[in-house]
Amino acid sequence: MIGYELVKKYNDLGFEVHGITRSDKGFFDGYKNINKHFIDITNENKIKETIVDINPDFVINTAAITNVDLCETEREIAYKTNALAAKYIGEACKKLNIPLCHISTDYVFDGEKGNYVEDDEINPINYYGWTKAEGEKVLNELNHDLTSIVRISVPYCISPVKVNFFMWVLNTLKEGKEVNTVIDQWNTPTYVPELMDGIVKIYERDVNGVLHFGGGEKVSRYEFTLKVAEIFGLDKSLIKPIRSSELGWKANRPADTSLISEKSEKLLDIKLKKVDECLNELKKII
Repeated sequence: MIGYELVKKYNDLGFEVHGITRSDKGFFDGYKNINKHFIDITNENKIKETIVDINPDFVINTAAITNVDLCETEREIAYKTNALAAKYIGEACKKLNIPLCHISTDYVFDGEKGNYVEDDEINPINYYGWTKAEGEKVLNELNHDLTSIVRISVPYCISPVKVNFFMWVLNTLKEGKEVNTVIDQWNTPTYVPELMDGIVKIYERDVNGVLHFGGGEKVSRYEFTLKVAEIFGLDKSLIKPIRSSELGWKANRPADTSLISEKSEKLLDIKLKKVDECLNELKKII
């Protein structure tokens, strides 16, 4: 989802874009300045050769296995994709001395305190979070100064690629079906159009290091769902509050992974919007 939006963003800005992906879903067919490379990023030689051949000005790694429960059972591929592939990409970027922006997650934290800043100690409580934390670790150990690690949280937008939490809530309520959402999980949802602008600025301003890019507001999943219903004029009575223990997840979920994004706001000269404002923007698009 993030990769698709970035390809679209940079193409709109007039850049020649190279998308490395596993398979072709037909997106961007017919676009002159979008080049597709069908590569398994866990193949060290292939991914390194491809990056060297392209010799890009900027690399953004959005590839990951983000299904938290799947990572608990498919541990080998999760580790290869979320950690080892990040190392391979980082090594290629260091060799070429080009900037790398790596997308990470709020799930590197244990969720015990919330309101995390970039220097807070990471302590993942599920395998997905651990693999993403390992991805950060291997990149830090490379000591490639042109690396930025951007932690995001529950990204949402209108996407043709992936049904995110916002789209699932919206579509389910529109169908008149009940939505069970948890009242004991808090985060700072990342509005994808803001993230796109932020990543562009990371490159333009030569910003490096760890950055938090959550949203401008901390909400529970339940509160977020209520906001969607309110702004889109849907039936709030369909929203049923539950506790995460009732969902039967395979993986533990951290309770509060809200991110403080003041560093990003300062370095990138942005002001992250509140959830209501972002939802109202999406309402105009739909």
